[in-house]
Amino acid sequence: MFSLLRRPRAIFQQWSEDWLSRRLPKSRSLTLNQRRIFILPTRDGLGYLMMLTAIFIGGINYANSLMLGIAFLLVSLFLISILHTYGNLSGLQISAGRTENAFVGEDAVFWLSLQGAAKQQHESIRLTWQSGAGELVDLIESPQQQVRMLLPVHQRGHFSPKRLKIETCFPLGLLRAWSWIDMDMSCLVYPKPIKNAYPESLYRNGEEGDQLVQEGSDDFDGLKDYVAGDNPRHIAWKNYARSGDLYSKVFVGYEDHERWLDWQAYGDEIELRLSKLSYWVVRLRDQDHSFGLRLPGIEIAPGRGEQHARHCLEALALYQSQVLTDG
Repeated sequence: MFSLLRRPRAIFQQWSEDWLSRRLPKSRSLTLNQRRIFILPTRDGLGYLMMLTAIFIGGINYANSLMLGIAFLLVSLFLISILHTYGNLSGLQISAGRTENAFVGEDAVFWLSLQGAAKQQHESIRLTWQSGAGELVDLIESPQQQVRMLLPVHQRGHFSPKRLKIETCFPLGLLRAWSWIDMDMSCLVYPKPIKNAYPESLYRNGEEGDQLVQEGSDDFDGLKDYVAGDNPRHIAWKNYARSGDLYSKVFVGYEDHERWLDWQAYGDEIELRLSKLSYWVVRLRDQDHSFGLRLPGIEIAPGRGEQHARHCLEALALYQSQVLTDG
């Protein structure tokens, strides 16, 4: 029985989505008008209409002009409320802004720009994505406002949110005007970093911190017998004053060797491998260490810095991935 009920619901949802796609196609910017705004009474509005009907019937039944006058007054108030509620959304322009990528389990950031109609104020505008928290916006002092929307993301890859609901019940709460907007926005979701030890198979001779016994200038390493041609500034004159023997100071430097993050170094399933590699990308980036990344069919040459780390994280996020949607 339950499955039989779900089928008509699924059919209706698909039909409504197709209808909205034709009426409100995906866009980077749009202005709300009569084709894009829907309006219906709220629960309080329905109670208001029932009370109004009762007063009107009572006025007719008892031939009470006062009750009829109150009923007509309430009808006028309801009709004026329709105009004000609709006008609170009409002319409002919504534009897509920048997005901020996120790791799995975090909140991705989507910026929206709201531009009010000329010489018109917009109050108590609520923006909501289905799985995210809503934001209440007023365009009173300034005709334009940037709104920061947060959406939780749970799977790596490209992420595109579903339709954005923009609604208002201003001024009396008797009616609700709303629209479903399909904003052309997306972000990239990186694999969630999972802490792990650097694979021993990736260690090799000459890692960072190995001393170079050749000439360097970083740290004092000891003394050696003086050889003609040694730098006079490196002669240990204090030792010569005590013993009469000439020695030269030896200094060593440190070589910054790159590291490789290799897919083959892990034996876990795909998502766990990506999460472990993501952890080391973040850690080596924070340490300003040079590193490269090897994935099946992909090799990113060693580098350092924020841009290089972002390039590696993008490769991890897009590995065998598809475009994802909110919900």
